[in-house]
Amino acid sequence: MPDMIDLERRVIALEKAQTENAHTLKWISGQLGQIAAVQDQHSERLDRIENAVWEVKADIAGLRRDMPGIVRDVMRDFLREQKRPDEG
Repeated sequence: MPDMIDLERRVIALEKAQTENAHTLKWISGQLGQIAAVQDQHSERLDRIENAVWEVKADIAGLRRDMPGIVRDVMRDFLREQKRPDEG
């Protein structure tokens, strides 16, 4: 049968292990909080990038829609200049 000294030694060892586990869990909790904060920042940044990409896509779509008219106007002006007699 274990004597009192042996039981005390075991209790102290268990209390030490429990304290170490509590410290480890606090550290892990803090690390998870930091990871979550960084992940939130990355998510916000990705949202901003995604919005910027959608704006660029909209601008490109508008340019594709307007390009025939732009080319038509430039060609019309160019041809008018070619038909004019020399003014010099």
